[in-house]
Amino acid sequence: MKTSILVIILFSCTLAKQLYDVKKSYVTPVNELNFEKQINKIRQTTKYVTIVHFYKYSDGESRSFAPKYDEFTNEYKGIFRIASCDCDEADKICQKESVSKFPTFRIYPPYPVPAIDYEGPLEIDGILKLATKYIHNNVIEITEGNINTFLNENPTVPKVLLFSEKKGYPLVYKGLSVEFEKKLSFGLVRSSEKALLDRYNIKGFPKLLLVKTNEKKPYPFTGEYKFKAMFDFLNVHSEVFVPGGGSSADSAATKEWMMQVVPQLHQKSANDICLKVEGVICVILINNGDKPDNGLVDEMKKLNQQYERHINRGTVFKFMWLDAKTESKWGQALEFQGEPKIVLLNPSKRKRFAVHDGEMTFQAIQKTLEKLISGDLKFKNLGESLPDFVKIDL
Repeated sequence: MKTSILVIILFSCTLAKQLYDVKKSYVTPVNELNFEKQINKIRQTTKYVTIVHFYKYSDGESRSFAPKYDEFTNEYKGIFRIASCDCDEADKICQKESVSKFPTFRIYPPYPVPAIDYEGPLEIDGILKLATKYIHNNVIEITEGNINTFLNENPTVPKVLLFSEKKGYPLVYKGLSVEFEKKLSFGLVRSSEKALLDRYNIKGFPKLLLVKTNEKKPYPFTGEYKFKAMFDFLNVHSEVFVPGGGSSADSAATKEWMMQVVPQLHQKSANDICLKVEGVICVILINNGDKPDNGLVDEMKKLNQQYERHINRGTVFKFMWLDAKTESKWGQALEFQGEPKIVLLNPSKRKRFAVHDGEMTFQAIQKTLEKLISGDLKFKNLGESLPDFVKIDL
């Protein structure tokens, strides 16, 4: 009898033995008490990706693989949330998660993306490759064309610039962009952007700079290009509470219509270039097809250049074009008859429009704009609401 009890006690101790030392390992143990908080709530409220090693101490492979997983955690903690679940102890969780094969390495991306099991050979590179697919990316590719928009938008938010000669987006940098979301904005500058390399005196790669709006010189990062070192550097400069802060992914630098002199007016661009711009008159070139004639667009660009210099005159003109074939409701409301025409839209409370009646040349259109400025241009009412745009998949 005593022998049987001793065997049971020893067997129970063996089952209860965990692979990862809580005092030394960065692998987070999850169980029935904390699984909801550590996994499901994180998926619901953040953009972190979590990797969980489901195991049984007796499964035959987990014990030999655990040191590699520990080493992986030391290098990639912060980029991923890395956890383990002992299914001898947390049997209810493993049943609820339908884990019946051991070991199982499961990737938990942010909702609504479903969890997925790693099915390849038991190796770190394979697990890493699968998990990397689900890492969120708040990094904007920066060019000479959008650098000023990127730097000037949300001036209280410091900007981070990584100069790189490699293709793609570095995993560490994507992880940092998630970690500092709404605290810092992240940009990536390719080695082909010679003007920006000269502007910031970049002589080698990689090079990380932190730029603050009201300070003349950027802060260079001089440490090792690893997550922990880069995190510590950036954390010093990040603002915990940033007025007007936001994700890099929401920046105007990611919106192509904010970079264009004569952008297309559609559902996604409308508020940024016309409808929600205070005090604006939208000068719309209406066309019956995908793109207007390049000559007409060039005339609009010249007009933009002309009136950009005179914004202190009280009237702000924004120049754009509309595809009436697609946006038929707008074409009908603005009395489009099939031939290219220019309409001046006032999108304020009293929604009105006026039609340019004349040649489609710089001089002729300018006369119409000057008539508006002097108050001599006749407008037509559009009613209380503007037409709907055709929905674009976001």
